[in-house]
Amino acid sequence: MLRDVDSFACFLSYDGVQTVADEDEEFIAEGLLDYFKRWDTELQPVLGDVQLLAGAEVADLADRVSGALMQITGVIEQRRAFVEYYPGWFRAGDLLAVLRNAMRSELGLKDEIHTYLPRSGDWPWLEGRPSEEDYVRRQLDIPGRPPLTATELSRLNHEE
Repeated sequence: MLRDVDSFACFLSYDGVQTVADEDEEFIAEGLLDYFKRWDTELQPVLGDVQLLAGAEVADLADRVSGALMQITGVIEQRRAFVEYYPGWFRAGDLLAVLRNAMRSELGLKDEIHTYLPRSGDWPWLEGRPSEEDYVRRQLDIPGRPPLTATELSRLNHEE
């Protein structure tokens, strides 16, 4: 749902100076309505299940995440600026990460998962692994392969 809300919040005026265009207004209104329905009909029943089966910490955090997912819609409902919306979105994402790690801990998995946003410029690639340019360069070693294309060559030249 955190991804869903962002799919229509992005149509808010960035800084609040400009008004929302009519076609964007319709998209925001429909997105909010669908979001509220999903929050009520899908998320709340699952929250009830978590509260029934999970320990107190996980149950509390799940309730907080549910509340955060609803609270961040206030800026959108009032059609305020996107720059007022996104800090709450990041806070909700952080709270979701805390919930995930508490759930992992309750399941006996002691190592935490960190999903920092924004991510580094190299993400999702692992350090020390071959780059795309390395794979292009490997094409030169294939017997009978036609010469590299202009795109492939520019890729190699860009690296150097």
